[in-house]
Amino acid sequence: MVERHLDADVVVVGGGPAGSAAAIACASRGLRVVLLERDVFASERPGETLHPGAEPLLAQLGLSERLPTVIGARHEGIWIEWGSPRRYEPYGADGDGPWSGMQVSRADFDSLLLARARELGVDVRQPCAATAPLLGEARLNGVMTDDGPVVARVVVDGSGRARWLGRALGVDSPARSPRLIVRYGYMEGTCPVRDAAPALVADQTGWTWTARVNHRKYQWTRLDFGAVPDADWLPEEFRALTPLSRTRGADMTWRMADSAAGPGWFMVGDAAAILDPTSSRGVLKALMTGVMSGHLIAGVLQGKAPGDEAARAYHAWIADWFETDIGNLTAFYRMLNNSLFA
Repeated sequence: MVERHLDADVVVVGGGPAGSAAAIACASRGLRVVLLERDVFASERPGETLHPGAEPLLAQLGLSERLPTVIGARHEGIWIEWGSPRRYEPYGADGDGPWSGMQVSRADFDSLLLARARELGVDVRQPCAATAPLLGEARLNGVMTDDGPVVARVVVDGSGRARWLGRALGVDSPARSPRLIVRYGYMEGTCPVRDAAPALVADQTGWTWTARVNHRKYQWTRLDFGAVPDADWLPEEFRALTPLSRTRGADMTWRMADSAAGPGWFMVGDAAAILDPTSSRGVLKALMTGVMSGHLIAGVLQGKAPGDEAARAYHAWIADWFETDIGNLTAFYRMLNNSLFA
């Protein structure tokens, strides 16, 4: 048999935390990686609050020393008002002291991950959009891009809510919740009540998240269960601040791909499973799926694990935490006596 030409061992579609983590994990294990990112610059988006559990993963990815450059604030817990009086919930502690969450600029954070990928030899092509999968006999052979084909042994879909590869392959991601539209925006000024820790406040109409991103910059996120409020709606505590951008929206309906991996492909981050931000670990899960996929891909390509078994194990791993989180989120929403989650 004639051996096919390969541009890379792995081609990753999407340069967010999940895609970048997958690229870094693969490259650190000696694989040749091409990463395709369609946008010229990283953009602001929800997900600036990082759970303390992200720090060991980021250290594993080689980012410990540079992580402080993108951290705008740190906090040891959050304020929660969810079906009960407002209370402060610390993350926890160990022998080294309290655990600390991080507030980052997502644009700077995503750029940091891409820079680390480049350091490890990842061929980052930006801007470069994936246009179609290259299909062979019973498996993927790479990706067609707007700059031409990239032939690779494995394709990783890190395209987020776009679910690029799943749509192209006809892999369904059925909704597991009512339609959930999250709106968010950024404010400038000072809000001392929010400087020490973020807050999550909920009632029967929905929930609001508020947090300080960095000096004089704050972010809010709102999910409404019923009618959408006026376009100029703002959290009470931010009404004296100056908007930095128009209000934006994102569909965060809970979804899980029927197959998160298959012959020659893996889905990572939101491309594999989506939960709304009250799950509190969106970026952490993105990093985890990227690192796990990289570990499994290297094992398969280096002959240490069968590809079909690796794909099944990866899907089962994601499905397990997804079902666990859905159970927890449903219980949280029922505490608000909301009929949508009865």
